[in-house]
Amino acid sequence: MIWKERGGKMKKTQKPGKKTSAVIVILLGLLCAVSTVKSCAAKRAAVQDKVDDVVYVGQGSYDPANDGKIVIVCGKLKVLEPAYDDELGLTIYAPRAMRSAKKMKLKEWNGPMTEENMEWDSDLGGLGIFLGKADVGIYHLSDEFLENLMLGREYEFDEEMLEEAGLTILTDRKYRGEKFIGTQRMGRGVFEEGDRRYQYSVPHQSDGDMVTVIGLQEQGTLTHVKGATPNMLSGELDKKTALKKSGMSSGGISIFRVVVTILLLLTGIRMLMKKRDQKEDGSGL
Repeated sequence: MIWKERGGKMKKTQKPGKKTSAVIVILLGLLCAVSTVKSCAAKRAAVQDKVDDVVYVGQGSYDPANDGKIVIVCGKLKVLEPAYDDELGLTIYAPRAMRSAKKMKLKEWNGPMTEENMEWDSDLGGLGIFLGKADVGIYHLSDEFLENLMLGREYEFDEEMLEEAGLTILTDRKYRGEKFIGTQRMGRGVFEEGDRRYQYSVPHQSDGDMVTVIGLQEQGTLTHVKGATPNMLSGELDKKTALKKSGMSSGGISIFRVVVTILLLLTGIRMLMKKRDQKEDGSGL
């Protein structure tokens, strides 16, 4: 509330209150909600059009009429050429592999080289992604398709292969017995600051497994389709199940829009409730 002088007299005027601000915030929240619903509906319509055009091939033969179309193919995964880490000299029997690394540093730079004084931090410099070559049934999987394979299984190396590369398996008791790959020197318990230890992640599906893949058919090759995540699924699946598990049967909702909508509505409601409480106790007068 403010006072203004008019004609030599002070007159009381009402300044814009919190109630008006609260209403504006709530209206913004409602507008955001309407926009989110419309966007979701448009996405669902677009996805449905794409889903209707998907061709289910299963274990059938190649049909040139499907070139340029999204197809669902079932068959055994054949790793024609395993992924290879040329830096460490390791062969990973999978179509795609990702190497993650942790680098050792001393907590106290002048302290002893003991397990208590060592800590291992994620090291982007040791990150690596490696591709092989693979087929599913009679179809070849393009590099783009392989680059989008979902990873999630820790790869276990043969100890003889590691030994030939001058490496060994390291077990860290502080990391719940987690296993890493490191040099044989590190395996003997001799560490130096800056040492790296590695882990490899590969797809859940292995060579010889029956799988279902979703891709864009280009002659005898399947390329990646945006929205198919994952693009390779375990087992021989029907069309409906494959689309559902790959995420292609749903338009999805923008999490950001939902969060903004909720925050705006909650803020507006809280402002209105606070204004009401002030009126009841007289502090808003």
